[in-house]
Amino acid sequence: MISPTGHGVRGADVWGQGRYGAPRDKGTRIHKGADFVCIPGQDIVSPINGVVVREKIPYSTRSQGVLFGGLLIKNSNCEITMFYFEPLREILKMGITKGQVIGKAQDIGLKYPGIIPHIHLEFSSINPELFINLP
Repeated sequence: MISPTGHGVRGADVWGQGRYGAPRDKGTRIHKGADFVCIPGQDIVSPINGVVVREKIPYSTRSQGVLFGGLLIKNSNCEITMFYFEPLREILKMGITKGQVIGKAQDIGLKYPGIIPHIHLEFSSINPELFINLP
């Protein structure tokens, strides 16, 4: 797996941290993904080989005129969800390769002023056989 932005996970800002398991909503829940730092407008690449299952929208409302986008991508070992980028239309329902450009980063700061721009990535599911050493 590779970073979808070519950058690391966002550190602390006024909205918290971008690492997996970071507290959210005053500790009532945890962050279920990792936020990879981006520059709004930059190319976003697929972190895995797989098939684009469908678009996935993180919010039902627009912020400053922007409807934030995302994708659900699946392969035989895992399924990932990515948010805060505008997917390329031509890749929907297609096979894609790791490192292939799949969209352009959006500015999540339009919804959360002061947050470090990022792409959210989380595992929707993973094949547990990948972690088991069978005799």
